[in-house]
Amino acid sequence: MDHYERSKMADAVKEKKIQSGETIIKQGDAGEVFYILVEGEAKATLETNPTVSVKDYKHGDYFGERALLSGEPRAANVIAETDLKVITLDRKSFKRLLGPLDDILKRNLSNYQ
Repeated sequence: MDHYERSKMADAVKEKKIQSGETIIKQGDAGEVFYILVEGEAKATLETNPTVSVKDYKHGDYFGERALLSGEPRAANVIAETDLKVITLDRKSFKRLLGPLDDILKRNLSNYQ
């Protein structure tokens, strides 16, 4: 990234702290935010009987892109396992800044099937 691109990204991202046990994403909700995990750990679960854990997240991982790319509701819950620090992008910024990466992100959607 050149200086201008880094500057655009810095203007768009917001840092957020999330407490352990907090639900970050709720399955079935509309997707409006993309998350990148800076510190801490989280897990994705499906609301089945019993609840099933489907993915663990750690530093550097990202989540929330599926609903933004597909327009479908959130496919899973994401819950903070520890206190977290995340950076977020809203839907408009996500599309504007990461639009050129659409194909790569869509290819990675198969990881969630």
